[in-house]
Amino acid sequence: MNGLIRAIFLIHRYMGIAIGVLMAVWCLSGVVMMYVPYPRLAEELRTGGLAPIDWKGCCALDAVGLAPDAPVVRFQLEALGERTVLRVASEGAPPQMIDASTGAAVAQIDVPEAATVAQRFSYSLGVSGRPSSLGEVARDQWTVAGSSRERPYHLFALADDRNTRLYVSSVTGRATQVTDGPQRFWNWLGSVPHWIYPTVLRQNPPLWSQVVIWTSLVGTFLAVTGIYLGIRQFGRQRDGRWASPYRGFLYWHHVPGLIFGVFALSWVFSGLLSMNPWGLLETQGISEDMDALSGERPRWSEVRSLLDAMAEKMPPDVVSLSEAPFGGQLFAVAVKRDGTRHRLDASGEERPLSSEELTAAAHRLGAEGNVRAWELLTREDDYNYTVGRNEATLPVLRVRTGERNATVYYLDPVSGRLLNKIDSGGRAYRWWHSGLHQLDFTATMRTSVFRNFLMLPLLLGAAVVASTGAWLGIRRLTR
Repeated sequence: MNGLIRAIFLIHRYMGIAIGVLMAVWCLSGVVMMYVPYPRLAEELRTGGLAPIDWKGCCALDAVGLAPDAPVVRFQLEALGERTVLRVASEGAPPQMIDASTGAAVAQIDVPEAATVAQRFSYSLGVSGRPSSLGEVARDQWTVAGSSRERPYHLFALADDRNTRLYVSSVTGRATQVTDGPQRFWNWLGSVPHWIYPTVLRQNPPLWSQVVIWTSLVGTFLAVTGIYLGIRQFGRQRDGRWASPYRGFLYWHHVPGLIFGVFALSWVFSGLLSMNPWGLLETQGISEDMDALSGERPRWSEVRSLLDAMAEKMPPDVVSLSEAPFGGQLFAVAVKRDGTRHRLDASGEERPLSSEELTAAAHRLGAEGNVRAWELLTREDDYNYTVGRNEATLPVLRVRTGERNATVYYLDPVSGRLLNKIDSGGRAYRWWHSGLHQLDFTATMRTSVFRNFLMLPLLLGAAVVASTGAWLGIRRLTR
């Protein structure tokens, strides 16, 4: 037994040199992430930088070349610089982009046209100066996980005092990412080390995933053995007191480790679960549920009729129009300049989701009986909530398929699109990952007061435990 304990001591000590440093970095970068999240371009901000669609020249679509009965996976009509374009994808065919005023195919977005997109985006932010081109970027730290269909990007520097950078896809002409100087600086101290996210590693998703999983597993083992050894060593001394037998750095690793080590264990273990290793917490059947909600895909002839109807009505201030099939029928969502969204039917008339449609959708998802299985939420619940900079989606439609241990669906209240699904895997992910990792179990624990005055000291304490352990291991090794 003594030999086994000695082996655990040695493994814990020398494993803590490398992993202890990493765990300290995880804790300190977690502090930064509480206040500065990884940059992303919100859809509301993107559409706010678009010009209204010019309906007068719309829509010359003969060049699309799809058969009338071709099923359409997605379409989007938007202004691109000075022209209106249709992006459309059909089953079994590559995505296309068509100039809706001339009918010509658009193969590539050049720098001048991308600069027009960047200029309008600047205006939407209140920046009047002209953006300057910084060249073309295939992949960098802030686009490393972006869609391959959008690459490469035109990169622009906006003429503001925050050193803002905007990425515009050379394939679709869409603005895809925006960052500013302070955000980039703090993310090098936050998200990048916390997620082990350097571009050279993250551009290889399978390798990156395995690195995160196995370092988290080793960190979990390190925390478990540390807690076990800490409890074992804490005992009755010669003077009768229960105390630590250590002094100096050993003491500051031992005693705080008994407290903060528990939180370090919960964070590294829940960080492991964030990667959903080996499908442990996987939500099942999302694709099937999305198909059940949308029904049969619309045909190209239906989509074209809808676009023609919209061109005849010429609704003002619409900046984006995209598909929103529901229950086997074609609908579209129009986004206006002020950010409001409206659901339209195949004739271009406004058609909000009805109670009958939602009840039928709930039954398609598995709700039983005649009880009203859906409700419009305007408040947070256990699975749709605000914590830190991650805001709840409200209002939202919630669909339950049963009473106890029910599967819960969250739908967009305008389009009916599936936003989230909480089944047994989703519930486990919520509590075992999000709950443990962010300590967001209750509404009180999600407040800024709790996070600033409890979460922050806990993270700093765990960082002290990890860093002192690494230092002790290094000192012992050099001796």
